[in-house]
Amino acid sequence: MMFYGKDAEQYRKMSNGGLATAFLRKYKREEIIGEVFRYFSVDCIERCKLDPNAVDALIAKFYANEEAQAYDALSSLIELLRALEPREQTEGQKLVDKIVSYVDTHLCENIKLEDVAKKFCISYHYMCHVVKMYTGTTLTSYRNKRRVLLAQRLLVETEKKVGEIAVECGFESISYFTEIFKKYTGEQPLKFREKQKDTVYLPWYYEEDMALATMLPSMKLLRQPEKIERDACVSTYQVHMPEDEYQFLHEAAIIEYHGTLFASWYNCPETELHGRTPIRGRRSKDGGKTWSEVEVVADCADGRILYCPPVYGICDDKLYLFLNELVGPDLVHGVDLFVFDEEKDAFIKLWSRPIPFKLNTNVVRLPNGKLMLPGRVGELDRFPNTPAVLISDSGKIDADWRLVKVAPDGNLPDGSFLIHPEMTAMVTEDTIYMICRNDIRAVPILYLSKDNGESWSEPYAYDIPVVNSKIYCGDLKDGRHYMVGNIQTRTRDKLVLYLTDDETPVFTKYVILQDGGNEEFPDAGAWHYPVAYESEGKLYIIYTVHLTSNWVNPRGAVLSVIDLSKV
Repeated sequence: MMFYGKDAEQYRKMSNGGLATAFLRKYKREEIIGEVFRYFSVDCIERCKLDPNAVDALIAKFYANEEAQAYDALSSLIELLRALEPREQTEGQKLVDKIVSYVDTHLCENIKLEDVAKKFCISYHYMCHVVKMYTGTTLTSYRNKRRVLLAQRLLVETEKKVGEIAVECGFESISYFTEIFKKYTGEQPLKFREKQKDTVYLPWYYEEDMALATMLPSMKLLRQPEKIERDACVSTYQVHMPEDEYQFLHEAAIIEYHGTLFASWYNCPETELHGRTPIRGRRSKDGGKTWSEVEVVADCADGRILYCPPVYGICDDKLYLFLNELVGPDLVHGVDLFVFDEEKDAFIKLWSRPIPFKLNTNVVRLPNGKLMLPGRVGELDRFPNTPAVLISDSGKIDADWRLVKVAPDGNLPDGSFLIHPEMTAMVTEDTIYMICRNDIRAVPILYLSKDNGESWSEPYAYDIPVVNSKIYCGDLKDGRHYMVGNIQTRTRDKLVLYLTDDETPVFTKYVILQDGGNEEFPDAGAWHYPVAYESEGKLYIIYTVHLTSNWVNPRGAVLSVIDLSKV
């Protein structure tokens, strides 16, 4: 089952809503409550008493309503389970943690397990029993598997001989090393090295991440990048901060049109995609230094329709804005299109279409003149988790758009699946590189198209360490490409811009846009969800900032302006 072991650790870092989405996508409705309690079973045994009336009410609401309301109930149930204070660990669990930690620390040393038992003043047989009871595996198997994972890295990342690697990983003989290595990988060491010579193992991979990486073809896009100091090329400005009415801001977009920067986003009173959720925006005529008063593009006063996210496009010298209509968090009801009327100085709605497609990036123009919108698709009023694009064959924004799936579904070769597979593209003369967010595994994913988005490759793994949270890619007028996202995967406090030197998709420079708190935002907990647009030698990158260190609201929007002549 996917929600246990190391997978469970990754799921525990998801929001309540994200975890609810994962359960709704993974299981049938009648299975979900049982699986939720199974997922939290260890915690619940160890937690303080649970209010049975509150739990029963949420479960009744979950079964009685349509998916939008069911999502709310499930999110609340998960919040309830997570919010309770855990009791102290049992003595058995504490002991096992110490044993496993000791084995990890001395992983490659020639220490007999009998001596590990003596270290903790317990019998060898009792140690084996208690470790198996709490971890589900024997200590011998645990240590061998950890040693094999290290050996995999050394085989791929070094030119050391197999005998050297066997000794370095703690095995007493090459023959035993080969036997154990084949048991866990299905390959002998030299065969594995030959097959996986181009595989990239990022430093923080769990064993499941490494297993997925070995299943995917690899593409190396990063080449010893030069660090460019932020002060040399970056100016940063506030765009919009929380107000009394709206504490939550997310998924901002940016574009320049007729000398004016247009920024937009969606607001919520307190919680993401709950309550009144309008699309709002501001404009700047001085490159982002100062901004106009807030304007509202779309709104539903009773919160029945939620709006997100705004994405821009320019065609035939007209500025357009796309929006999603939702009937619940991430439950896509349709796509709306607005055009900016310069005489009326406002966005005017052109059409609304029941397309179950979640928007991700500004409009991309392809080499053949057609237009593309990267995103993800699902069923109407359901969660969209299949990577996809919309294509305008006419090259016009206000014309018809057709759907092309980037992947047949949201699954990966190891059986894991994508949650929030937000898509973003960089385009060369003959290839589209579609970068995909990957929440469950820490393996960066991309898809390739050689025919202007009509068909797509199987997923590739690549080596730029951006994966957890939205990534944004694009193409500069001088032929270079850029990618901006959070690095170090499981945190979002460091936002980095990567750049290529030429038209090839090989990144050679980087600029750290944000890294934790600063003088203006000393308690900033995250900088994420970037969107970028190039104009007049400047790259404008707008993104969300959490104003507290623990990732809770309030949230605002910040703009970084990069002088491209200096990078």
